[in-house]
Amino acid sequence: MNYHKNPSVVYTELEKGAILLDLDTKYYYNLNETGVRIWQLIDDAKDASEVAEKLSREFEVDSMKALASVQRLLEDLEKNRLIVRQSG
Repeated sequence: MNYHKNPSVVYTELEKGAILLDLDTKYYYNLNETGVRIWQLIDDAKDASEVAEKLSREFEVDSMKALASVQRLLEDLEKNRLIVRQSG
């Protein structure tokens, strides 16, 4: 399963993170620096494990911890309709 960003979401990078704003619902979501990197990797990754693998290498963290963090954020973003899961 891969994820796609909701086209009605505007991304604004800040000094130490970013804000996602859903223009349809006016809901906003704060991302920390790791969340920003996950958001950036969503476009090029096939699934959560691929995002976690890249994160693990970049931040030199345990791959299982990276996967847990990625899955947690993706689930939250999906629940808030900031991303959409697509199969295939």
